[in-house]
Formats: sequence, structure tokens, C-alpha cells
Amino acid sequence: GEEIGSLQKSRVFNMQKLKNSELRLTGAKQNMRELELNIKMKEELIKELLRTGKDAQSVSRQYSLKITKLEQEIEQAKMELTETQKQLQELESKDLRDVPEKAKLQREFRKKMDAAKLKVQRQATELEQNVAQMKHQLTQLQKRLCEESEKNKQLEAEIQQDQQQIKVGFLLFLYDKK
Repeated sequence: GEEIGSLQKSRVFNMQKLKNSELRLTGAKQNMRELELNIKMKEELIKELLRTGKDAQSVSRQYSLKITKLEQEIEQAKMELTETQKQLQELESKDLRDVPEKAKLQREFRKKMDAAKLKVQRQATELEQNVAQMKHQLTQLQKRLCEESEKNKQLEAEIQQDQQQIKVGFLLFLYDKK
């Protein structure tokens, strides 16, 4: 009778150990599922960060090309303006007998000059606007990158914590098996 009682106690104790072990195993499996989910989230975050970086590069390239084109147009307009001014000076220094013709040519050159000045001003304004837009987008991208970086750090910390919990759960599971 004593032996049977001892066996029953041993059986109850072993059943309790088995139940505890199964609970820890279930917990470890749950932690592994959470870890896998966190890893997937982190992979998506990394993809998003790469996309953000590529977007920034693309925007930067587009604006650089546009700015270069505008700078070339401004230089061209300045050259046209200089040429028109030179032609006007040459005209004024010539002694034309036909005064109405001279006045007409002077008006045409002045009109050309005004148009060239206006073109330079407009293109300079457009260039300034593009630079301001570019700076704004850069600020937005930097802010977004910073936010994504913070999310990344937080996910890494959570993943390390999960891995630690899984290790502890697994070690306890192994210890209970003994």
C-alpha cells in the first residue's frame, strides 16, 4: 500500500511536471510565432527604408537635372541680354541719317532687352522655388527616415527580448525533461 501511494505521488508529481513543461513549450511556440511576425515586420521596414532612400535619390536626381537646365537657360538669357545691349550701343553710336528708322531699331532692341531681362528674372525665380521645394522634400524625407530608424531600433529591442524569452523557456523545458 505504501509503495502504491508512493507511485501515485510520483505519478501526480510527474504529471504536474509534464503539464508545466507543456505550458512552457506552448509559451515558447507562441514566442517563436511572435518572433517570426516581428522578423517579417522588420523585413518590411527595411524594404520601406530602402524604398525611401531610392525615392530620395530619384527626387534629388530630378531636381539636380532641372536646376542644371534652369542654370543653362539663365546663362543663355544673360548672353542674349548682353548681345542685345551691345547691338543697342552699336546702333546708338552709329550716325544714321534716317532718324525714324534709328528710333524704330532702338525701340526694338529695348523691347528685346526687356524681354531678355524678364526671362532671366523668371528663370531665377523658378530656380529659387525649385531649390525651396527640394529643401522641403529633403526635410520631409529626413524626418521620415528618422521615424523609420526609431521603429527599427524598437523592433530590434523587441526581437532581442523575444529571443531571450524563447531561450529561457527552452532551457526550462530542457531542465524539466531531466
